Amino acid sequence: MGSMTERRTEVRNMCADMVDVRWNDRTTGKSRHATALLEDISASGACLQLEMAIPVGVEIRWECPNHQFVGRVRYCTYREIGY
Repeated sequence: MGSMTERRTEVRNMCADMVDVRWNDRTTGKSRHATALLEDISASGACLQLEMAIPVGVEIRWECPNHQFVGRVRYCTYREIGY
């Protein structure tokens, strides 16, 4: 794993769940959405894999049964299989 993993101080729970991520486009203000793979999650963050980039700083939302999550994109990098 890279340096981002080494700096984490808490356990991240590994997942493989598909979620519908929603955010507002900064340019148009319109609601956008995309299907993402929730790879891991902890109390302070989550790793989502998407087919498109979402700008850093944008607030995103997704729901799972009995839970709703809201957060901000801290980094978005391209890897061979997505962002």
